[in-house]
Amino acid sequence: MKARDIMTENPACVTPESTVQEAARLMESQDVGSLPVVESSSSKRLVGVITDRDLAIRVLARGESASAQIRNVMSSDVQCAGPDDSLDDLESTMGKHQVRRLPVVDDQNRVLGMIAQADLARERKAVGEQDFAKVIEKISQPAGIR
Repeated sequence: MKARDIMTENPACVTPESTVQEAARLMESQDVGSLPVVESSSSKRLVGVITDRDLAIRVLARGESASAQIRNVMSSDVQCAGPDDSLDDLESTMGKHQVRRLPVVDDQNRVLGMIAQADLARERKAVGEQDFAKVIEKISQPAGIR
């Protein structure tokens, strides 16, 4: 099983020029907790990620405006997966970097899809594997605890 087999294809994306309100509304309408930030809607080249947590911590908690641009609150140091990465590779990346979602990009860094921790859990459950609980625990540890 590869990343391409479990990813959500063609995820909704925003650009650095999008507003945080646009991102929040898109998250709500798509029922997602993160969005890839792409250079442009035509290129789909990944430049960052914006999460619901970013909106809470970097926007709401700091009193930023809903019209603030994504470029000012996005995470630009993004962990990614390739379409041929194995489930073990995905779990390892998520655990090592404590991320619950990974953009899947091609060799030109164009967004192909997104994989959430829940996607991995569903796949592991479908094949009857028990070790995923350890991965979830590792991903979910508070920062600084190893």
